[in-house]
Amino acid sequence: MEPCKRSPALPKGAPIALSYPHFYQADPSFLSAVSGLSPDKEKHQFYVDVVPQFGFPLAIRPRFQLNVIIKRDTDIEMMSNFAEELILPFLWAQDGFSEPSDEMAEAIKFGLSAPSKLSMLGGACLLVVG
Repeated sequence: MEPCKRSPALPKGAPIALSYPHFYQADPSFLSAVSGLSPDKEKHQFYVDVVPQFGFPLAIRPRFQLNVIIKRDTDIEMMSNFAEELILPFLWAQDGFSEPSDEMAEAIKFGLSAPSKLSMLGGACLLVVG
């Protein structure tokens, strides 16, 4: 993949904006500019559930929306009635997992119990060795 590039036609780069799906948690002006969107926390938030002892996620659900930034162009009839700048969604996606797999859950259980088991085993070894 090549990095994003600027050109004389696009001196500020590609006219793309990133947001949460359905403009969840965005300024209400973005939502009111387009129709058909219904932001919902359960469906559109990005969340991560992290195990504090280890610092890795039990669950992660990244969600994002790509939007094109359209400027009004009075030379094009269809675009002449647009707002000065319109942020128009064209794609939203999600990935991740909502809970750990069975293998991951077993590894977490082992990781949480291992320190106490190892310290008891080490103490017993020291008592035996004397």
